[in-house]
Amino acid sequence: MPLPPHNVREPDETIELGRRGTPSLSYRDAGGAPHVYALEQQHAVTIGRSSEVDVPLSWDLSVSLVHAEVVRLSRNGTFINSERVSGRRRLRHGDIVRLGRTELAFQDAARERRGTTTISDGMREIRTVSVLFTDLVRSTELFDRVGDEAGDRLLHDHFAILRDSAREHGGKEVKSLGDGLMLVFASVGAALGCAVTMQRRLRGHDRAEVMGLRIGVNAGEAIEVDGDYFGRSIVIAKRLCDHASATEIFVSDAVRSLLGPTSDYRFFGLGALRLKGFTEPVTTFRLDW
Repeated sequence: MPLPPHNVREPDETIELGRRGTPSLSYRDAGGAPHVYALEQQHAVTIGRSSEVDVPLSWDLSVSLVHAEVVRLSRNGTFINSERVSGRRRLRHGDIVRLGRTELAFQDAARERRGTTTISDGMREIRTVSVLFTDLVRSTELFDRVGDEAGDRLLHDHFAILRDSAREHGGKEVKSLGDGLMLVFASVGAALGCAVTMQRRLRGHDRAEVMGLRIGVNAGEAIEVDGDYFGRSIVIAKRLCDHASATEIFVSDAVRSLLGPTSDYRFFGLGALRLKGFTEPVTTFRLDW
């Protein structure tokens, strides 16, 4: 195993780094020995199996030579808190980053104390929004079937199609959730138009058979805090997405009602679905796109 770089510290220095406000990554090598990497530089920190990266994990053969950067993590099997990363993701104090079979714990207690960490701490505003969640069905199987390199290219194409569709319909990307996106729109018409565009464009992709997309859409009041959204209406949209199968768009009765009787969209009633975390069932429809 190569010698650790100059700013890998002994674990007992973690407390001192925290006192100085220096963020760090802590991890264990093949023999179980703990290491702490102080994130003191301004440039991106590279992580991988190569001896030339900032944090070398040479013992883990499931890690790529240059697997990830702190500011832009690889999609080649990279997870944060058990959630697959598909794009940029801000690290927060206590986050666990997994590359292959190796876990790294991100520490930045000073920044966490300075920043907003709860809904009550931030600037709250109640808004009425139409929210859309997407999810790539069986993404783990996708990488097993086509391999990491081809899977990464397909995932890139997948998100490019989703984001182009969102821009065309005025959608705002709130965040990336592993293999999906959370988007908000000013109207239900824009949200449904985006959902239909996404499905049709993915169907036209030359590898459409392995890029199955499911979508959930809901509308209602939500609490906006620092660009993120919270509340019952948001959770319902996510649960509807989770219930849908590949190529399906599930919407709530609220969405269908807001469209009005003159809408050109066709819906198929699915009855009242029992959604996780909700006592009352939610009347749900499948949009025929």
